[in-house]
Amino acid sequence: MRRPGDQLAHALAAEYVLGTLRGAARRRFEAMIAADASLREVVARWEAWVTPLADRVEPVEPPARVWKAIEARIGAGPAKPSFWSNLDFWRAWGLITSGVAAALLAFFAWLYTGPRGEPVFIAVLTSSTHQPMGVVSMHSPNLLRVRVVHNWSSMRDKSLQLWVMPESGAPRSLGLVRNEVGDTLISIEPTDPRVRGARMLAISAEPPGGSPTDQPTGPMLCSGMVAPVKLAS
Repeated sequence: MRRPGDQLAHALAAEYVLGTLRGAARRRFEAMIAADASLREVVARWEAWVTPLADRVEPVEPPARVWKAIEARIGAGPAKPSFWSNLDFWRAWGLITSGVAAALLAFFAWLYTGPRGEPVFIAVLTSSTHQPMGVVSMHSPNLLRVRVVHNWSSMRDKSLQLWVMPESGAPRSLGLVRNEVGDTLISIEPTDPRVRGARMLAISAEPPGGSPTDQPTGPMLCSGMVAPVKLAS
């Protein structure tokens, strides 16, 4: 069975991991995975990249009517309309998954237009409404690439500043980011203490020229979990 090209392999792996590749196409891809170690590695990378995006989805407590519908479905009483056919349920689910899907689209844009060579890590930065705003990637030997996919028209009089948000301790500044669609390139070593062990990145709105206190002073505009791809050499 012929292995798909690199771009098609990534596209199929992404759909496979998300569960949108179904039926005969999914079975054929699973057969390819079983026979090709390099394809299994592509799938494993997508699992590592997509999993942090799920951490951005807030848990939702199902309404009481959902539990009642489940109890009616599995109980001895007359069956009631299934909650799977409930329009409100699918609207709510659509709001949840649309954020992940939009972030994935932003990552696809990064994948097919980004620099050649595997990054050390990536992070898809999304707003509080789960809109993808940018993609950050770290490349050896000394390049941090910040791609803005949606700018902030209401922040024209502010500077945008990129931060590492550690699990403990104070945020660490990585520099200023241009408030325009496109790339900001920051020269920094992958072994720099500011990026080593990074778990989350965020962009804040600061006074012109950046924060005067070396700490965020304005609102956080977007943030995202860091997904390691390979170890820095």
